[in-house]
Amino acid sequence: MRKRIVAGTAILAVISGGVILHFIISARQEARSDATFQDEPEAHALYDKMIEAMRHAQSLSYRSEYRLEAKGTGPEPCTYTVWMKKPNYFRVESTAANGEERGTLVGDGDFLWIYWAKKRPFFSHEDSNDYERTCTNVYMTEATPPGKHSIGHKTGLLGGGLGMTIIDPSTFHGYTDSLQPYIDGVRSLGTETVGEAECDVIEVSFMKGQRSWYLWLSKKDRLARKLKQVVHVSYDIIFHELWSNVTVDGEIPTEKFVWSPPEGWQQWRMPDPEEMLLKAGQQAPDFNLRLANGRPTKLSDYRGKIVWFYIWRAG
Repeated sequence: MRKRIVAGTAILAVISGGVILHFIISARQEARSDATFQDEPEAHALYDKMIEAMRHAQSLSYRSEYRLEAKGTGPEPCTYTVWMKKPNYFRVESTAANGEERGTLVGDGDFLWIYWAKKRPFFSHEDSNDYERTCTNVYMTEATPPGKHSIGHKTGLLGGGLGMTIIDPSTFHGYTDSLQPYIDGVRSLGTETVGEAECDVIEVSFMKGQRSWYLWLSKKDRLARKLKQVVHVSYDIIFHELWSNVTVDGEIPTEKFVWSPPEGWQQWRMPDPEEMLLKAGQQAPDFNLRLANGRPTKLSDYRGKIVWFYIWRAG
């Protein structure tokens, strides 16, 4: 087993009489890793064919059962359905485990629109009073230059237990997600049947094994039928997806990719974390956290001392 150091940004706080004088951010942690493996050219070619199949399709749609777990627990499973069409159209609908519609994301070729059937999700860094004022009849929008936008980075806004997708749907539109330069290798794990599809199974390793993808790729169209992602931190965070109704080059009416705000709806934007940073002279709020050795602590325990936070994430 090999070990590595994961480093990021540090937080340096000087606390005197409850007033924060300075704030900087950082991170460092020793993380475990499974043994790395040699890249297998034939297996890597299967991965490349999956990317090529997504990009060469003129339309693509599928339904995915989605589940996230960490330490044996996680949010309720959910479902999302994707429709995409060249050159730059897309639609994603999120459904909660109980079948209730949650958020919808529509790309009309120039802009994406996100709206919610009922209340939008509550995001942890927003004010609860602001949420009550803006949780219904609101939408988000932004420009979507062809090949330069990420659907996968927006799916977590839809709610219903959905986070980021394993494979970014925008691969279809020519987008390359940020993980691709950090592939260590791809290896074959044999073959397996998923539903009615006979699949080649491959493992893709990223960043010296910090993150692993397991992909069941149909021999027929080279697209995924089952996916698993494992993020190795101090424990494993595991994402599961099961694709069905995969349709390549099917007819999708353009009306699927049209949406405009109903009368009376307001545009809403996610609070900017930069706006929430403490300013010099502001009192530092007390908070609790668990140290790397598992011992609980709180900021006020260090009043009058210099405090250095190492907060880290892998991948």
